[in-house]
Amino acid sequence: MAGKTKKKKQFFQKHAKSSAALVSLGIHAVLIVIALSFVAVKVIQKEEQRFEAKPVNRPKMQLKKLQVPVNVKKKKVQKPKLRKRIVVQPKMNQAVPDIKMPEISGVKGGLGNAGGDGLGGAGGLGFSMPEIEVFGVKSKGEKVFIILDSSPWMMYDEMGGIPAYTVIKEELVSILGGLNPTVLFNIAVFDKHQVITRFPALVSASSSNVALVKEWLETLNATPDQSYGLRTLGDGGTRIDDGGTKYAIKPLQRTSDWSTAAMVAMEQQADSVYILTQSWGWQFHEAKDAKEWPQSKKEDYERKKREAHRKLKEDNEARVAKGLPPQVLVGHSVINKYFPGTEHPPQPERYNYSPREMYAGLVEQRKANMPDNALTSGLGRRSNKKEQSSINVIMFTPEDYDTGKDPKKQELFKQLTRYANGSFKTLAGLAAIQDSASAGGD
Repeated sequence: MAGKTKKKKQFFQKHAKSSAALVSLGIHAVLIVIALSFVAVKVIQKEEQRFEAKPVNRPKMQLKKLQVPVNVKKKKVQKPKLRKRIVVQPKMNQAVPDIKMPEISGVKGGLGNAGGDGLGGAGGLGFSMPEIEVFGVKSKGEKVFIILDSSPWMMYDEMGGIPAYTVIKEELVSILGGLNPTVLFNIAVFDKHQVITRFPALVSASSSNVALVKEWLETLNATPDQSYGLRTLGDGGTRIDDGGTKYAIKPLQRTSDWSTAAMVAMEQQADSVYILTQSWGWQFHEAKDAKEWPQSKKEDYERKKREAHRKLKEDNEARVAKGLPPQVLVGHSVINKYFPGTEHPPQPERYNYSPREMYAGLVEQRKANMPDNALTSGLGRRSNKKEQSSINVIMFTPEDYDTGKDPKKQELFKQLTRYANGSFKTLAGLAAIQDSASAGGD
């Protein structure tokens, strides 16, 4: 044992440096292994860091409504003061060429006008509508249509005779001459079913066109030889003679007198219509035939008729010799003048049209002829009368006419003009016609 130990010591003594190196290497190896193991563990076991936000309780403040004291003071609205305004309608003497206006119905102002829902009307471009006044009856419109009665009843002595009719014609020409040339117009003359218009369509109110009207009307009912009616008109014009059936439209089965001419006005889309007549006329259709009259009564009536016309001719010759116009009488009036109380021949049973039915027919006629580009407005829309077209009536009556004696004659026209947003006026005799004409012309 001692020998082995001795040998070991000798071995270490001989290899002291080598042993120390080996020990050092061994220690380093152990340290390296330990270090590597430590790093590997750290890498594998290292967890990912996470950040979590902790909830923070903040105090909430309750919002309060903003209250601002406001003092509201009612302002006093002053009513507009009315100011008198003078409207001047200058006459244009220079010749103006005829102007074909675009068919725009219902436009207020401008160069065309629009029609509509009822009998036509105004829309609104901002311009004021031209105003026309006929014997004191005012209306506004850019398409004016005047209808004049030429029947002999217009010239009866109690109506003012031929002198009164002459004043009427002259006044109409003067009124047309005072219109702005941009206004469109037409004029029709009627006698029962027959109607003649001066122009086939609406034309501009130029001085040349007004001159044609003056020449056309000059000889109408002006000759002192018992000639009257449409045959006394001057040259020109478009004749409508259909027996009252051409313009028959539901609920009407026929038209007559002024209603035929009014249908033409609706066909031409007029927005301001004036009817100058002495009667409501024959606004009816026959429901049943007349009863038979005994032959003896027929012969007696025909004898009185011949004798009455002979006497009227003699009386008128005497009047003309004195420088007076002849007396105009027609029909049963001639017989009743010289043979008072003569029985009138039996008449067919009639269905008389009401003002509402007449108005409905006129509305339908306008709608049937309304252009596709027309604006809807007019007499059918009664909410704003200032912007509607109108039908106005001037009824000529005898000088001693008692308005309370037969109010129905006036009431028919009054109702029609109310439906049609128009006005109604009566003129009794020559003096009233002259006064109204001078007032309208000033």
